[in-house]
Amino acid sequence: MSQGISFAGLGSGLDTDSIIKQLIDIERRPVTLIQRRQVELEQEKAAIGSINSGLLSLKDSVAKLESDDLFSIVNANSDDSGRVSVSASNEAAAGTFSVEVVELAQSRRLSSRSFGSISDSLGLSGDFTINGKGVELAADDSLLDMRDKINAADAGVSAQILTVASGDTRMILTADEVGADGFSIQDASSANVLQGLGFTSSSTDIKNAFASGGRSGQFLASDQAVGTLLGLGSSPLGTITVGDEEVAIDLATDTLEGIRDKINAAAPTGVTAKVSSSLEEGITRHRLEVEGTTNLIDDGGVLENLGVLVSDGSIANEIVTGAESDVFVSTSTAIGSLLGLANAPSATIQVGGVDVDIDLATDSLTNIQTKINDAAPPGVVVTISSSNDDDSNTKFSLRIDGTGSFTDSGNVLESIGILVGSNNAFESVAQVLTANTALQENSTLVHATNDGAKTDELASGSDAVGDLIASTASGTVSIGDKTVAIDLANDSLNDIRDAINAAAPTGVTATVNATGPSTFELEISGTTSFTDDGNVLQELGVVTAATTLDADTRLSDILGAGVQTGDTISINGVNHAGDQVAGTFAIANDNIKIQNLLTSIEQTFGGDVEASIDAQGRINVKDQQGGTSQLALTLTSNNEGGGSLDFGTQSLTTSGVDARSAELQAGQNSIFQINGITLSRSTNSVTDAVQGVTLNLLEAEEGQLVDITIDKDDTSALRGDIQSFVDEFNSVMDLIDEASAFDQDTQKGGPLTGDSTLISVQGELRSVVSNQIGGLSDGFDALVLVGVSFNRSGRLQIDEERLTTALDESLEEVRKLFVAQGNTSEDGIEFVSTNSRTRDGNYAVQIAQAATKANVLGAVELTGGLSTDQTLTLIDNITGKPAVISLAAGLNLDDVVSSINTQLVSDVAEVRRGSIANTTNGTQAIDADTAFADIFGAGVQNGDTIRINTTDHEGNSNSKTFTIGDTATDTVGDLLTQIRSTLNGQVSVNVDAEGRISVTDNQLGNSDLTITLIEENEGGGSLNFGSIEVETEGRFSLDITAANIDGKLELGHNGFGSRNGFSIEEDAAELGLVAGSFNGKNVEGTINGEAADGFGRILTGSLDAENVAGLSLRVNLAESEVAAEGQDAGRVDLIFGVARRLSDSLGSITDNFEGTLTNRGRAIDDTIEDLGDQVVNMERRIEQKRLNLVGRFASLEGTIANLQSQGNFLSGQLAGLSR
Repeated sequence: MSQGISFAGLGSGLDTDSIIKQLIDIERRPVTLIQRRQVELEQEKAAIGSINSGLLSLKDSVAKLESDDLFSIVNANSDDSGRVSVSASNEAAAGTFSVEVVELAQSRRLSSRSFGSISDSLGLSGDFTINGKGVELAADDSLLDMRDKINAADAGVSAQILTVASGDTRMILTADEVGADGFSIQDASSANVLQGLGFTSSSTDIKNAFASGGRSGQFLASDQAVGTLLGLGSSPLGTITVGDEEVAIDLATDTLEGIRDKINAAAPTGVTAKVSSSLEEGITRHRLEVEGTTNLIDDGGVLENLGVLVSDGSIANEIVTGAESDVFVSTSTAIGSLLGLANAPSATIQVGGVDVDIDLATDSLTNIQTKINDAAPPGVVVTISSSNDDDSNTKFSLRIDGTGSFTDSGNVLESIGILVGSNNAFESVAQVLTANTALQENSTLVHATNDGAKTDELASGSDAVGDLIASTASGTVSIGDKTVAIDLANDSLNDIRDAINAAAPTGVTATVNATGPSTFELEISGTTSFTDDGNVLQELGVVTAATTLDADTRLSDILGAGVQTGDTISINGVNHAGDQVAGTFAIANDNIKIQNLLTSIEQTFGGDVEASIDAQGRINVKDQQGGTSQLALTLTSNNEGGGSLDFGTQSLTTSGVDARSAELQAGQNSIFQINGITLSRSTNSVTDAVQGVTLNLLEAEEGQLVDITIDKDDTSALRGDIQSFVDEFNSVMDLIDEASAFDQDTQKGGPLTGDSTLISVQGELRSVVSNQIGGLSDGFDALVLVGVSFNRSGRLQIDEERLTTALDESLEEVRKLFVAQGNTSEDGIEFVSTNSRTRDGNYAVQIAQAATKANVLGAVELTGGLSTDQTLTLIDNITGKPAVISLAAGLNLDDVVSSINTQLVSDVAEVRRGSIANTTNGTQAIDADTAFADIFGAGVQNGDTIRINTTDHEGNSNSKTFTIGDTATDTVGDLLTQIRSTLNGQVSVNVDAEGRISVTDNQLGNSDLTITLIEENEGGGSLNFGSIEVETEGRFSLDITAANIDGKLELGHNGFGSRNGFSIEEDAAELGLVAGSFNGKNVEGTINGEAADGFGRILTGSLDAENVAGLSLRVNLAESEVAAEGQDAGRVDLIFGVARRLSDSLGSITDNFEGTLTNRGRAIDDTIEDLGDQVVNMERRIEQKRLNLVGRFASLEGTIANLQSQGNFLSGQLAGLSR
């Protein structure tokens, strides 16, 4: 604040400013003293901070000595480190074992075909993938360009160019890593680039097949002892394992049929054994097939001699039942984008013989899954499976169950990894011919009579059949020896009857029978010969649908062929070498089968071909000799009886190719033996065979053993940690001494001289380190006894000789000296842990209540099967998630237990289903192909919108609007696609058989999935799909198990305690279960007579317990044991070693909230703040005093000035009088 202008001492001549300053300086002396004290306190605080930092460093060193692992000392040695080198960690156990390296792991190497130059254009354009990364080849790219593109893709493969000779240059691809997985290389465009480069052939195999069983080798008889068929002098016998059952087999007496019967009698879960037969070169061969499990374990070489297993225990000839794609990082992103393809293929592929249109430029895994499922190949189910890689990243793959039949087009299936081009099919590929006509077998009668057939029952005999069954089928069918034209849209049963009778098939009569008050049927008597046309007879219920023929189909049963006895088939062709062959096959009677024709074809070619029927009913002929072939075949049906049998034209489907291999070196896993046990790994650095031991396989030689020795005598790391502890301890002592020292010469002390807190801390640390520890062995109950002691200056020192002796001879005793241990007197009590509040000591344990699991036992014995279907709904108490388990009538108790457990251990995806079923005509359910204009009663108009509000699995919200542009062409499937899109492809969406929308989460487990459809009906319609409500709640497996207890069903939670329990939602009378909630009990008891809290089986000293706070024990006693033996459960002896005690002390000293030094620093801060407040108040008073002095001196100056003025006046007056 401005003081204005002052002129000190003008009147008095005094230096008033100097006087005031000196007076104020005297007044400020106490402030100076306080400020000096503040500086001293800051120095004290800094010293405490420095000491605290040192103590924290000491605490880190002490923490290492608290760990039991530090005292697990390991040294590994190989007696031939040139073959196998070894290293080990503390997890390794001491001992010796032998290693024999049979084969080293090696990397895969492929070679292209030969090219004339490294710089000329290859003339190939398109995409291929290596390990899932796309490479685009342009038409003008050379080998050099291709090499650079492959290496730039960083796909785990290195590309090199090898010049074999002038004009013979090849591309060599080598995997960066060794192992049998090698690398994958697949064509990813319709251009077949890899085939052009010579890396693969046109032959493909299932890349990632999975099996459901195995086959034996082929035998000449199924009813003779296998040992006899094999010519064994001493036939093996043993008890093999098939699935979950054991089966005793003796090949000296057991036949294939006998082995089949034994396996089926043992009834392994889900397993079926059968004997199959095949005719090869006129010889019937038999083999055993075991389907439903791949858990086949040999005993005595039984399965190996049968040819089911090979020597390493793997299945020799798998029964393939499906395939899986490569893994991808997303289910909703287009495959072409994930692979980085510039020209993603699009084509119509076949899965299980059914066409599916796929476009990888737009289709994701979810889209492909939906398309194949919608195509519905017989018996095929497509799912998306997920797995985690080594970095815990989730990967997804398409899994196709139920078929091993895949036909690729445009390399679509190869791009996604279902199929893969062969790298070895260049070796004598056999030529294959396939007919272009797929034949079917006649349908069978649905309602057969003694001499004819009947239709389904209908509600009227006079109304058009089409109106009654919603069908518009029409066609000219054959009945007996006549044809009849029928149009279901217009014809009634009476009309059809009249048409048949008018056609007058020989001996045939048609009548309409009234089967009830309002039900009628058409009966056709006098013939069992019916040939359908336009599905008329199928719709009427007279015949089933026609089926694909096979080798056992009779020629007379081929649909629409009209084969007659006496008909002939001409067989003409050219064999492998180009020689003409010819023959005639005669149909001698009605029982002649397709197999007879196939055999005749093979015989006509002199056994040099294999003839068969494929899954589509087409005749295939395969050359038995690989390589370039002139094989050709023409089958001419002469139809002498007036029929129309036609096998079509035999076209070339696989060209014979001469031998060449692109596989220079197959990727190979290492094979080695440890103590005679054979192991295999995908690397030569083996870390998971022996716990804590790493084996580096360097050289393979069968029969050469390398001895590995693991010793626990290397104490260098432990010795180093003890030295670090000593150094850190001494460093802290130095800091304390420096802060508290007093200099006699200068008579000045350090900032903390005489500080009681510091003296206390130093004393406590020295006491902990030097004190004896009760409960330890004599000679090992103090640090000084193992060579760590104080010197005269109060610093720790190490007696190297004494410490070495202790570590080498008594390592376990040294460990006890440092660490904390809890020893219990009884087996039923197990020490778990302590915390910093627990005090060591010997404490009694009393148990009033043992922990229990929640369980309930059914009240009735289930001696037979369930008489009715049962639904059991269990809700887990922890998660609140239900498991709804359907149990079918007829299940016995073991089946019930198995079914319940299967459901409970399974993760479940959330399923939501619409509450309203829509139809096209009041009865026929809509499907994905239904146009919006065809939804019954909806009145949908062009421009109507549907708002789609969703939350996904994780609870993220999204909304989209679906606009119906054209009701005649826009379908429900378009809406389903939009729903999937709104949820980013993370769900499967379809229309169920009732016409309701169904949405399934593609991720298993707890889900926040919701879907709300708001039909705006702007055009005045009433479209309504209903609310999409939960049908199956997503959940992870429930920790509940069912068991068969003396014929009664028991349900029990797997966890102990009151938290773990479940409830039964409704009574299940047949199972003897009553609705209710069932909970376990927590353990109850005391430790040292002090309160303790129970959580399951863990009993923990309460937080306010004086001695045992934080002490946790696991009580493994049962209720019956507590009842029988009383509450006294023994004692627990807690012994805290030096490191644990010092850790506790350091923790209490350095704790960030209530530590000794923390509180000391906080007190200093408080004092500094108080002194600061005093200074502010004193400064305020001093300033006021200064102002007062200034005012008083100013007043003095004014008085003096007045007096001087008066004196001057009087002097002037007196001077005037004198004149």
